[in-house]
Amino acid sequence: MTLLLKGSFALTRGAEPTQVFTPGHLHVVDDSSPFDLRAFASGTVPPSDQRVDAIGLDFPVSLLPWSPDQLRAVQGRGFTGGEGVAGVLAEHLLSLDRRGPELGAVAAPHVGTAVVDLVAGWLAQELAAEGALSQEARLGALAASIRGFIQRNLHDPQLSPSMVAAAHHISLSYLHRVFGQQSQGETVAAWIRGQRLEKARRDLSDPTLRALPVHAVAARWGIPRASDFSRSFRAAYGLSPLEYRMRELLNAGGGG
Repeated sequence: MTLLLKGSFALTRGAEPTQVFTPGHLHVVDDSSPFDLRAFASGTVPPSDQRVDAIGLDFPVSLLPWSPDQLRAVQGRGFTGGEGVAGVLAEHLLSLDRRGPELGAVAAPHVGTAVVDLVAGWLAQELAAEGALSQEARLGALAASIRGFIQRNLHDPQLSPSMVAAAHHISLSYLHRVFGQQSQGETVAAWIRGQRLEKARRDLSDPTLRALPVHAVAARWGIPRASDFSRSFRAAYGLSPLEYRMRELLNAGGGG
């Protein structure tokens, strides 16, 4: 997937007509099939400023909840990245481009997951508009969008099923029905709690975060009450957060 910022692209895929993209356009291609992408600087600017800028994102198609056949409906086309989910995605990519060097090895994979979730949300909207999704695929896309929204907002103590339903413009009962069908009966609240605890568990085992107090680890994942965190963590992992951290850091340091 590419977001064009400056200049223009000419994309040719097989016998299909060449598509021309201008700044602000998003497009996706499957690089397992041949294509020709040519970049052109604007001729209306001084030679010293004639360049092409774009942000590219490569990821396996297996991370998306659709088959390659379903995705053909959106491949090779230019979509305006200035409105709706596409606008949110474009703004997120621009922010990552500016702040990418600040991401550490711990955060980068999780930020990448959030970006792919945003891409899935955008493509779900475009595929629905094309009528390319079956009812089952639409529900799968909605569930993927819900999980992505939750992942991006775990830090917010106010995150709740009601907030998730409102963000997706669906009723609370429909949210519970769809999520339960797509998650083997697990509730939205339970998934939020499990994700928060798992993120906190990961941070507690990270040597680079050893100076971060346990209560601060909990707070950064949306659990402001230390007592609630300790109780839930022990129930999930059999140890208190502090006991777990000490064990993991000892093992990481090569101790017994």
